[in-house]
Amino acid sequence: MNLKMGKILDSTRYVINGVLLLFFTIVSAGLLLPSMAFAEEGYGPGTDRFKINLGAYFPAISTELQVDISDGPAIDLEDVLGLSEDETVLRLDGYWRFAERHRLGFGYYRLNRDASHVLTVPLEIGGDTWYQGARVDSDLTMDFYSLDYRYSFYQGDKWEIAGLIGAYWVRVATEIGLAVSLTNPPFPDDVDKSERFESDTFEGPLPLIGLSFDYYITPKWMLTLKGGYFQLTINDYKGRIGNLGASVEYQFTKTFGLGLGYDSFHLKVEADKADGFAEVTYKYQGAQVYGILRF
Repeated sequence: MNLKMGKILDSTRYVINGVLLLFFTIVSAGLLLPSMAFAEEGYGPGTDRFKINLGAYFPAISTELQVDISDGPAIDLEDVLGLSEDETVLRLDGYWRFAERHRLGFGYYRLNRDASHVLTVPLEIGGDTWYQGARVDSDLTMDFYSLDYRYSFYQGDKWEIAGLIGAYWVRVATEIGLAVSLTNPPFPDDVDKSERFESDTFEGPLPLIGLSFDYYITPKWMLTLKGGYFQLTINDYKGRIGNLGASVEYQFTKTFGLGLGYDSFHLKVEADKADGFAEVTYKYQGAQVYGILRF
């Protein structure tokens, strides 16, 4: 088993243990509430109008980047450039139910990471060789906006099953700077030792289609399963996106609740043009805990 796979398995075990712990905490809190708290009814399929989730995600992240299409293989930003694999990300999402079976969903989160790292292997970036022993400063900012329409083609006393169609608006901004503070071995004599800097930005929409299943165990307890996938080619770019998730939610009151979930996300964007941004692959999986506002 290689080191990368070992890190992913360790992160997965950590996340699963965290999910179980948080789930136990939520259940215990619900059981310890005064009896009067259970007298207030919760929600059922198609009965809420607005739902807003705000909370923290704790993903294990894997990112690969190719700055220029003429470069060699994509760079693993965590292993090679020292970007962190575990982050805490603030995320906002929710929906407006403008009719019983119709919802407009929305979401946003930003992932920003930077690192300063001494190269242990030479790299091809922007058509130049960045040699072993140089310090590389890197910054990666990814913004994700989502908007979708959901139609509940089935609503029962406890079940609500909806199809969705929408899009992520994705913005990826990269900056990689070579500060020539050398260690052994030094650069070859014929290499330009001036500072090098590469930056690029990709911005555009990626459609998504999917399904969501909401099951009201009780009017206060709800289990949700969701999934979506799409791939698309636009001009010189092609991309694919996939998402799977599960969550359990509890309404402490008619308005306020708490949710716990596990989410997996995969994004890959590739360019066919001869220069500029070439490829980015971004994956995460992890636990999430969030507050719920419903009315």
